[in-house]
Amino acid sequence: MANPKIKITLLPGGRMPKRQSGEAAGYDVALRAIVSVTEMDKENPVLRKTLFDFASYPSDPDVARHVHQLNDEMVYRMDAGESVLAGIGFLTALPFPMFYWVAPRSGLASKWGITVTNAPGTVDADYRGEAGVLVFNRNAKPFDLRRDMRIAQIIFQWAVIPGMIEVSSADDLGSTDRSAGGFGSTGLGGSFSKK
Repeated sequence: MANPKIKITLLPGGRMPKRQSGEAAGYDVALRAIVSVTEMDKENPVLRKTLFDFASYPSDPDVARHVHQLNDEMVYRMDAGESVLAGIGFLTALPFPMFYWVAPRSGLASKWGITVTNAPGTVDADYRGEAGVLVFNRNAKPFDLRRDMRIAQIIFQWAVIPGMIEVSSADDLGSTDRSAGGFGSTGLGGSFSKK
């Protein structure tokens, strides 16, 4: 299948997703802002409310207590065990049935204990908002989030959209050697069930 073209628009402060090597499947995405989980932006209802944009001091005292000046930049200091919603700075229009998954970056997870808890997060072709990455600090110590840091990766996929045929019972599905062994996987030892 030929490589499709997708439409993408950058938000103020947003960065274009970028592959880090010629054969990388994922595109790294950068942190634009800390955004609200529950509130939308009153002036631009396709966006979540910005809580901290890394450029100006936030007015909300609960958010402001996390903001620190480090050299010449403002950072958001995540507490141990805290999670925040990170806006990744762009909007897309994808040809159906294309979608993208939001996934953690292995370096952040292995070196710093920072992961993405809504992963894989599925962003559908008809979504026109900024994708949010739920970043979690699984460390016992704080971690500083910086503007433009590579916070996650996105992986574009084609979905298979099957037609559904309802049958009257499980017997109509046909039998297999595996049957209902495991939880949808083949387990650690590769056997399907205890005998």
